[in-house]
Amino acid sequence: MIPAPMIFLALPWLAAAAVYVCRQRGWRAAEVTVAIGAALTGAALAVWLPLEAAPFLRDSFGVLGRRFVMEAADRGALGQIFLLAGLVFFGAALRPQGRFFLAAGTAALGLLAAALFVRPFLFAAIFLELAAALAVFMLADQAHPDTRGALRYLTYTTLGMPFILFTGWLVETSAANPQDPQLLTLATYSLAAGLAILLGVAPFHSWVPVVAEHAPPLATAFVTTVMRVPIVFLTLKLLATEAWLGGNPLVYNMLTLAGFAMVGLGALFVFGQQNLGRSVGYALVIEIGAVLLAIGLGTLAGVEAALAALALRGLGMWLWAVGLDELRRSAADSSFEALRGLGWRHPFAVTAVAMGMLSLVGLPLMAGFPPRWALLRLLMEQTPALAAILLAAMTSVGVVIMRGLAALTTPKSPDDVIQPEESRLGKAAFSAGVLLVLLLGAFPQWVLPAATGAASALAPR
Repeated sequence: MIPAPMIFLALPWLAAAAVYVCRQRGWRAAEVTVAIGAALTGAALAVWLPLEAAPFLRDSFGVLGRRFVMEAADRGALGQIFLLAGLVFFGAALRPQGRFFLAAGTAALGLLAAALFVRPFLFAAIFLELAAALAVFMLADQAHPDTRGALRYLTYTTLGMPFILFTGWLVETSAANPQDPQLLTLATYSLAAGLAILLGVAPFHSWVPVVAEHAPPLATAFVTTVMRVPIVFLTLKLLATEAWLGGNPLVYNMLTLAGFAMVGLGALFVFGQQNLGRSVGYALVIEIGAVLLAIGLGTLAGVEAALAALALRGLGMWLWAVGLDELRRSAADSSFEALRGLGWRHPFAVTAVAMGMLSLVGLPLMAGFPPRWALLRLLMEQTPALAAILLAAMTSVGVVIMRGLAALTTPKSPDDVIQPEESRLGKAAFSAGVLLVLLLGAFPQWVLPAATGAASALAPR
């Protein structure tokens, strides 16, 4: 019998090897096709693999005393990881990326899947660390030699791993010494610290705007969407399965406090930004805070809102990334001044950037609005002050977007108003992305049932 988890581990690694060979031989079309095909195949298998009905499949296998188990709750996370990765890889089809972009990204998918499957769950930190090491090759290379974002991201991921591994030791020690309740209390704080660092919770958030400013836009989208999914699902899985954690009211208070800090800090710092990269970085800080607020509610509705926001975050970030990647070809950096007037030469790309950020922050008519509206309603019922702060944060990002659009559409001189330079493929991709954002904003029922199904398996018991 074939272990189902092995399929999701082997497929990305085999595809990564093929992608690397294609890259070395200069077969760019084959390189992109293999990467996108592997990602979409993984997404399809995550949804439709007949794990229970197929006699030739089993749900687990063991290596070195650790079990890798695929459960029903993992399907949603796997589908998001592979589908979002496919979107990012499609962006590489529009514009060539770094030498190791597709190979490293494809290989990282196998490690992220391993983080979801491994038991005990706390050993997922090791696979997340390995995936972060691969992501460094996406965030900085010869074409993008600025390593500030890559090094800071890897540093924070490395700092978070010991806390999570220490939590595992404390839990095992507590099982052998059940008369000492302090061990589980210490384990709770240790796990909270580790997950806070991995998620970029304040004051460990500084890598997010730095990566968004200095790393390639598509690599930023990969790190802030694809690689965040298993961390959120790991958090929810621990809350749902570990009684010492999910049954502790202190944990939900800590999640709410962390979410409040993220939303408030993001709203404060984003308002004065003059850079499209740092602006989306702080918008992501707000979005992470909103997800934590939703989980902190400790209800099924809160988990549904968090998972829906997590899924739709990827579409907004992808649209921002492909648009900014186009603009960065004509500018030294992503500051408003460097990009001034480019809206006349790249109108479709500018529209994609603006719509992606608007969707990310959850403004009305965008794909990100339905889960954000659901969260606002839940917060209004329990803590209206938090709902007001979240609304203020959304408004703050909206003001920055308008200021950026003003700069992008204001030519430096009359000679800057020239004919658009975008390719037909770029125009088609930007238009399709904008249309999809608007359609999902109008018809959220296309996505929300999937989030509801995943939430039912991950909601607090």
